Amino acid sequence: MNLLNDAWIPVRPLDGGGSVKITLQELLCTNQRWQLCLPRDDMELAALQLLISIVQVSWIPEDDAALRRFLNQPLSEADFKAGIAQWGDMFRLDHPEYPCLQVKGVAAKDVTGLDKLMAGLTGATNCTFVNEPGQGDFLCGGCAAIALFNQANNAPSFGGGFKSGLRGGSPVTTLIQAVDQQRADLRTTIWLNVLTRPRLHTLFGDDLLLQQKPTWQQPIKEKSSISAATIGLLRGLFWQPDHIELTAPVGAGQCSGCGQQVDVRYNGFLKAKFSFDVDGTWSHPHSPRLLQNKKGEIEQKFLAFTTSAPSWTQLSRVLVKLGGAKGEGQIPASVVSQSQQVFPTAATHLIVGGYRNNQASILERRHEVMALHQGWQTHDDVIPRLVEIGMGYKSALWESLKIFAQGKKNSDVKGAGVKAHEKAERDFFRQSEPVVMTLLANLDFNDPVPQFDQLRVHLQQLCVQLFEQATGPYSHHPKLARTMAIARRSLQKHLSDLKPQQGDYHAA
Repeated sequence: MNLLNDAWIPVRPLDGGGSVKITLQELLCTNQRWQLCLPRDDMELAALQLLISIVQVSWIPEDDAALRRFLNQPLSEADFKAGIAQWGDMFRLDHPEYPCLQVKGVAAKDVTGLDKLMAGLTGATNCTFVNEPGQGDFLCGGCAAIALFNQANNAPSFGGGFKSGLRGGSPVTTLIQAVDQQRADLRTTIWLNVLTRPRLHTLFGDDLLLQQKPTWQQPIKEKSSISAATIGLLRGLFWQPDHIELTAPVGAGQCSGCGQQVDVRYNGFLKAKFSFDVDGTWSHPHSPRLLQNKKGEIEQKFLAFTTSAPSWTQLSRVLVKLGGAKGEGQIPASVVSQSQQVFPTAATHLIVGGYRNNQASILERRHEVMALHQGWQTHDDVIPRLVEIGMGYKSALWESLKIFAQGKKNSDVKGAGVKAHEKAERDFFRQSEPVVMTLLANLDFNDPVPQFDQLRVHLQQLCVQLFEQATGPYSHHPKLARTMAIARRSLQKHLSDLKPQQGDYHAA
C-alpha cells in the first residue's frame, strides 16, 4: 500500500454522503469537498498531520502568492505526478526492504496487538469506559499508517527503553482550519498548514529541507547522539524513533478503525527497545514552543497539556510570540505565524490537539476547534488579557474555597476537610468554557472593553454561585461558621481586586 498512489484517505463528502477512501490525487486535484471521517478525533488529527507533511515536502509554495494559488485551485495532474515522482516507493507501507514509518527486521519475541499502537486504547484505568472494544483488532493499511505516524509524533513512548518523538511525549499540536463555507474542506485546510519556501529556509536552511532520507531508508544509529539542528524537514516530519514493524497482513474484511471493507488488514506489530539521544529542540512547524532560562542556559520545550484545564487557558502561549530580557519566551507554531502574516484580517479556526499523560499512560485525549474573530493577528495584547481575566476569577474561587476546605495554618480556623476547591475548579472551567469560546468567536479586537466587562460580570456571578454550592451543605455546621465567613470574605476581596483599576486594560 502506497500513500502516494492508493486509496487510503478516509473521508466523506461535505455536502452529504457516506464514508469512502480516496487517493491523494483525488483529494488534491479535484474540486470535490471532503472532510476526514474516522471514529477517533486523535486519529483524524494524525491523518491531517500526515497529509500536511506529505504535501509540505512534495509541493513547497515558492512564496505567499503561490500559496494562495494552491489554496484557490486544485493541483493539475502534471504537477501532482511531478510532485510524487521524486519519492518513488518511499511511502510504501509494505515495501520489502524499507517499509514506510517502520524498521525492517525488528527482533521481537512476541507479537504485540495493534491496540497498543493506538494511543489510549489500552493501558489506563479508564480506557475501557471511553473506548469501544475492538478498535485495534484489524487495521487497513491507511489506518495502520495513521496509527504509526501518530505513535511516532504525538503519543508518549511505549515505556522504558522506548523513545518519544522529536516534540516529546505529549506535545500540543496547533493547526489552522479553513473557515469560509465555500472552502471549508480538507484540501484547503491542508494547504493552510503548508509553509512557504522562505519560511522553511528560516527554520532549516536550504541544505536541510529534502536532501536527507527518512529514518526507514536511513536508520538512526544505535546509541548515537544527534544534534536536532542537523535534522532536515523531510526526516523530521516523518521521524520514527522506535524500532517497530507491522507483521504480515491477514485476509480481507472490515477495518476496525475506519469501518471500510478492505482486501488487506494488519493485526499486530513487532517492537524492540532502541537507544539514541537527540540534543536540542527540532523546530517542528506544527507546535508552539516555550523558552525558559535555567541557570543561564535557554531551554526550549514544546507546549504540553499538563492539567485538565481547557485549551483557552493556554491560548496566549499558542498565539502570541513573546521574548524576555533573559531569553525566556514563547513561540507559536510556524503554521500559525504564517497564517497571521498571510491572512492578517481573516477570522480563524484554530485546531488544538494532543494528549495529557502520566508517563506511558494516556489520561485524556484533547481535540478542539477554536474560532477566533478577525483582528487577533494585529492585537496581540488582547488574548493574554482575556486569559488573565478568566484565570483571575478561577483563582479567586480556588483560594477562597481552599480556606474553607483546609482552614488556615497556625490558627484556630479549621477546614471542612473536603476538596471543595478542586471540584469547584472543574465546575468553573466546565461552565465558563462555552462563554469564553463564544466571546473569542465574536470579540471586537479593536475595542474589547465592553465584552470584557460582560465577561467579568458573568464570571463573578459564576464564582459566587459555585462558592455557595460548595459551602451550602455545611451552612448549619456550627464549627464551620467562622471558617465559612472568612472564606466568603476572602472571595469578596479577591472579586473586588479583579475589578478594573485606573491604568489597566479596561481604562486604556
